[in-house]
Amino acid sequence: MELLAPWSLAGLALVPAIFLWGLLAPRGRPVVVGSLMLWRRALGAGPAGKPSARVRLRDPLLWLDAATVLLIVLTCAQPAARTTAPTEPVATVVIDRTASMAQETSGKGPRWREAQDLAAPVLRAAATAPVRVISVPDESGGVASETGLASDLVGRGGAWSPVLTQGDVWPIALAEAARHGDLPVLVVTDVGPTAGLPANVYVLAPGGTSANVGLVRVAARIEGNGGWLLVSAKAEAGAPGPCTLAVTGDAKTLATRSDFLAAGATAETILPMSGPPPRRLTVELLAPSDGKLAPPRDSFPPDNAACLALEPEQKVRILLGGKPDLSLRRALAAREDTVVVEAPPEGAPPLGDTDLVIACAAAIPAEWKGPYAVILPPDAVGPVHPTPGQAPAEWKVTAENPLAGALYLEPPRIGGVRKYALAAPGQLLLGTSDAPLMVTWETGKAQHLGILFGFDEQTTDWPRRAGFPVFWSRAVEWLVPKDRRPARLTTHMPFDVIPGRNRPAPPTPGFYEDKEGAVAVSFIGTAEAFQSGPGRDDSAAAIDALRQSIEAHRRATLAPLWPYLAVAALAALLARAWMAK
Repeated sequence: MELLAPWSLAGLALVPAIFLWGLLAPRGRPVVVGSLMLWRRALGAGPAGKPSARVRLRDPLLWLDAATVLLIVLTCAQPAARTTAPTEPVATVVIDRTASMAQETSGKGPRWREAQDLAAPVLRAAATAPVRVISVPDESGGVASETGLASDLVGRGGAWSPVLTQGDVWPIALAEAARHGDLPVLVVTDVGPTAGLPANVYVLAPGGTSANVGLVRVAARIEGNGGWLLVSAKAEAGAPGPCTLAVTGDAKTLATRSDFLAAGATAETILPMSGPPPRRLTVELLAPSDGKLAPPRDSFPPDNAACLALEPEQKVRILLGGKPDLSLRRALAAREDTVVVEAPPEGAPPLGDTDLVIACAAAIPAEWKGPYAVILPPDAVGPVHPTPGQAPAEWKVTAENPLAGALYLEPPRIGGVRKYALAAPGQLLLGTSDAPLMVTWETGKAQHLGILFGFDEQTTDWPRRAGFPVFWSRAVEWLVPKDRRPARLTTHMPFDVIPGRNRPAPPTPGFYEDKEGAVAVSFIGTAEAFQSGPGRDDSAAAIDALRQSIEAHRRATLAPLWPYLAVAALAALLARAWMAK
């Protein structure tokens, strides 16, 4: 049993005071009698005196007074009985284990050790209270959550050392703060945020500056027999320089740029690539002194090599915009090598990984320069311009068009459509030169298809015919032929799950071969290596919040007994009043 208000026990001093008052206070009371003669005779028979203490202690009213006071004092002390031990976490500790935690600043060792030293006194204040620990990322590259004792977390060095991969701890920390608004969330990281945080988030970050040099981004794209390689890098003011850029592939030097990167500067270049893509591609920054890049002054490993692997037989990613008919969606998805993504009704369309754009009664995005098909265009498209009137019912298939073989069996019914005019360099596929219904044309190396009627039942029965999905399958093959499909050079971060293989990538940079093909692992993008900013120490506020949370959890496991004592005190008070009558 525990007392939630033990200071109330000071009222127990009233109990002996009640007995002392009962023994010493006068007990006589005035009595009206007819004559004092009998009292004089009685008093003359012996000495007069007060009632004895033994007689007074037998008075039940005295005991009822003492019992009432005792029960009231115990009720005010709020006794409670423990039902179970506190098992729910009293706080959440989010540990940043990303690459930036490995940086060394001000000669004090890596930032994760400084952050651990900031968190240690806070966790010792929690002692044996359970806390939820979230590691971002864990050893597998994901996010791990566990519950343990706060004091046990202080000495666990492995829980703090970084995994050397990129990530963002703040979305997870803010989500925890919103999910458990009554619990403190301790974020152990390297750089304190400049923006405001919720009241229950406490930051323990040493902060500091960085003096690093390395690659920020390496991206490649192969188109046909050529392509390009984008390289961007950054160097802090204290980094060695100027550095030379060297690109090698399959043990051959592909390109070099002398004096590419100066200290305290950023640099970016696009390098042309010709011939087949190399199986292994390495990008390096070389210092001018000995041809090797000097190690940075922090303990973050320099990001100076990028391995890129070609992924063959990529699926054709089709961006479907406007208001596409259901039959068109089904026809495009019928091919096993297509991925159909519908563009959002508002905002910029996701063109990043798109191979083919199909717009239904909508305009083609102005920034798109690749192959596309447009259905029922709202305005002029390429060589096609709308003219007043309607197209006649007579039409024919142009045998010279490369897609003519896709329109076979009985031609579809088409009627009541808007009239268009065809100009060079358009090539007629269906209709007449005065009233085209389908046209194709080419811009540069990109193929285009225009269908100048909609797929509603009042216009055509084509979507219900067997040749409809066949046409679209061959149209996709013509619009994005295999020899013109972009070959994506992709990389994987350490511990990233490799798509299609359901296993994480190896933990170190390099080029790996297995029975399923090649896998490239690299640190692409070292923004964390250059991360620097203010520190923040919320230790004092975090300790107060932890103690309040521990007390709240302790009270939640106690069953109150004071209501029963309050009822007993009321009963004693009523009994005393009844006997006093």
